Amino acid sequence: MTLENHFGEDVAERYDEYAAEMFEPATLDPAVDFLEELAGDGAALELGIGTGRIALPLAARGVRVHGIDLSEAMVAKLREKPGADHIETTIGDFATTRVPGGCFVIEVGVPVLRTLPPGERFHVFDFSAEHIGIDEYDVANQGLISHHLSLRDGSWELRSLPFRYVWPAELDLMARLAGMALRERWSGWSREPFTSESTKHVSVWEKPA
Repeated sequence: MTLENHFGEDVAERYDEYAAEMFEPATLDPAVDFLEELAGDGAALELGIGTGRIALPLAARGVRVHGIDLSEAMVAKLREKPGADHIETTIGDFATTRVPGGCFVIEVGVPVLRTLPPGERFHVFDFSAEHIGIDEYDVANQGLISHHLSLRDGSWELRSLPFRYVWPAELDLMARLAGMALRERWSGWSREPFTSESTKHVSVWEKPA
């Protein structure tokens, strides 16, 4: 089966620019602090390593990092950066990856369905002079298409990325079926409490070796 790659050369070329806010120390440092503490003397495997936003600063702190990504273009951008020679990468589908044990960590958004009026499918999450972001929900199929209109060189470009949204309880069930147990869940990398008002969560499941 051929997997669809939504992060080709055109996206990789501008990814760091698109995601500039995610590279800011105020956003990045708490995530790296959290992961460094969790890794301890062990290694880290990043699924979807991309251009190295997390992997490079984590490796710079002495954590052994290996990354998997479907996009050769994204990994090529990683390889252009200082410190990339300390990170091993594999091009492939991380859904087929198997590890003997350890902790599995994700940061993922909580669907905003409860804030939508009855019958409404669209949620505008960003509206600026250079970017418009709209999430389109398909409740019946638990799907979401994230539409991004970006102003580049005087013209607007549209990128639409398909996702399957998921609830925390559903992730807990999947983890349990995979032999993992929830270790901790927070609203952010600085360990803010997770509540009914949280828009995202950082969750850690653990699987005995």
